[in-house]
Amino acid sequence: MELGIFNNTYSYLSEAFEKEHLKERSFESQSLLAKRAEAFQLFNLKGFPSVKNEDWRFTNLNKVFKEDYQFRKQEPAFSSSTGTIPGLKACKIVLVNGKVSPELSDPLPEGVSFLSTEAALAEEAYSGRIGAIAVQGENAILGFNTAFFKDFYVLHVRAKKLIETPIHISHHFTGNTEAALIAYRLLVLAEELSESTLIETFHSDLQAPVFLSYVSEFSLAESAVLHTHWVNSASEDLHLVHHREVEQFRNSIFNNSNLSLGNAAFIRNNLNCRLKGSGTETNLLGSYVVNGSQHVDNHTIVDHQKPNSNSMELYKGIMLDKSHAVFNGKIFVQIDAQKTNAFQKNNNILLSDQATINSKPQLEIFADDVKCSHGSTVGQFDEGAMFYLRTRGISEEAAKRMLIQAFVAEVHSKINISALRDYVSQLLQTKLERDNLIIA
Repeated sequence: MELGIFNNTYSYLSEAFEKEHLKERSFESQSLLAKRAEAFQLFNLKGFPSVKNEDWRFTNLNKVFKEDYQFRKQEPAFSSSTGTIPGLKACKIVLVNGKVSPELSDPLPEGVSFLSTEAALAEEAYSGRIGAIAVQGENAILGFNTAFFKDFYVLHVRAKKLIETPIHISHHFTGNTEAALIAYRLLVLAEELSESTLIETFHSDLQAPVFLSYVSEFSLAESAVLHTHWVNSASEDLHLVHHREVEQFRNSIFNNSNLSLGNAAFIRNNLNCRLKGSGTETNLLGSYVVNGSQHVDNHTIVDHQKPNSNSMELYKGIMLDKSHAVFNGKIFVQIDAQKTNAFQKNNNILLSDQATINSKPQLEIFADDVKCSHGSTVGQFDEGAMFYLRTRGISEEAAKRMLIQAFVAEVHSKINISALRDYVSQLLQTKLERDNLIIA
């Protein structure tokens, strides 16, 4: 393992795991503690990924670990309405620095339950599934989370239940005066013939950097339908590595939108969907608008394993200033996945000569009766459209904003919750107006 700039953080983690972390987790089952020890051994051997790792070649964690990070000793008090989505009728669950805040959270409707750490870890049916969907293998950053996560939550939707009210998990990060590590996990179980909506939003008000490792595992049983929306509006000091693993069984439908519209300095999203049953459907939407020196990396995998499955993936990005974005999308069509229909597209606009996008859509097809396509575009503003707007008396600044909003509208317009769609539009507008950032 190369230590380099990570040296002090590695030394701290190595000592903390043996002397503090395992002792604090003595209430956990022996099987989970063994799983933690195995994960730490992998992480201790490999460390955080470097640019020598093919999947991380364009994403350098050295920029994140310029400071020495440690886990928090105390959690700050928190009472804020930040993160409320105007007009949204939802059941809200508030997490503050990874810990649930019961007094700020709402009761859930019949047919769905949310288990906090103690309750979730007390049941082997839940704790035994940690790492069963997001299989660690040789993934050291997953190993880091498995070894060090402090909180584990379960969202369980029961069979044959239609949950009409969205579940809104609002993640808040606040209160630290020194660089901090936070690691936690979420398990989502959607039983057969259920339908539900999960919204996750990320917010921060920080005085020092936070490195967040968040792992979420989703299991969709036969004919389950799950709509998920991920909206990141966090501030500059949040550095996030998120790994989401989804398994889908026969005739299940998974719809996901992933929107990065805040100012978080560093975001790495891994989204892996394993279509393990026939008749499955997966729809992935994404948008990212980055400025300054922001870095946003979206890595996706859609793995078609059985016949008659469909997937659609559309990601759109805007890069300004010295920002850097990465899109790496892989579609696998296994030999048994005949009659697969898979589509993937990544479109980008660069508004600065110093901005960078690394886009790499990929297809690996082992079946012969399929319809698959993928594509990527990188360009600048349509000069004809700009000229048209300017001749109508619209200022250059306003014209650019209109074209940006029109560009990402293809993604945002597919959000089927009007209050959330309006909230996303407002986040985009706020970002475009901030410091007149699009005037270059």
